[in-house]
Amino acid sequence: MYIYAALYSIVLGWMNQLVPFGDHSALAQATADVVLRSSPLYQGDVTRERTAALLVAIQFRESSLNPRAVGDNGRSFCSMQIHASSGGTAALLDDPDACIEAGYRILKQSITLDREHPVAFYARGPRFRSLEAQRISNDRVAISKRLLAQLDR
Repeated sequence: MYIYAALYSIVLGWMNQLVPFGDHSALAQATADVVLRSSPLYQGDVTRERTAALLVAIQFRESSLNPRAVGDNGRSFCSMQIHASSGGTAALLDDPDACIEAGYRILKQSITLDREHPVAFYARGPRFRSLEAQRISNDRVAISKRLLAQLDR
């Protein structure tokens, strides 16, 4: 219980910092839940905070932490912007846990495909080797590193 409460507090703090004046409690809860019940994103990585930070960074850039976001002309759903081609449906708009879980699975695949640009496949699918995909990945990773740096203070 303590580990969940600590991770939830960290995630909620990051979300409130990135998008102030919103109620991010459901997204923070779903993010902490998925991180705690899933295997690490990076082989040998034991820090749950690293996984949580990357999930928060992706949600921030994809949807400004909006759990009901719809994008890509109605083909991407929820805070993680899960595209229909990856199983995204409108049902994700009402289920933050399913949204974060779906995003986590895609992110895990993305990391496997390109460890140097771990969010590239997540962002651009088959075009993950493009400069645009690499730029997007670098941006999300930089945000996650800034969030993690706050824990070291």
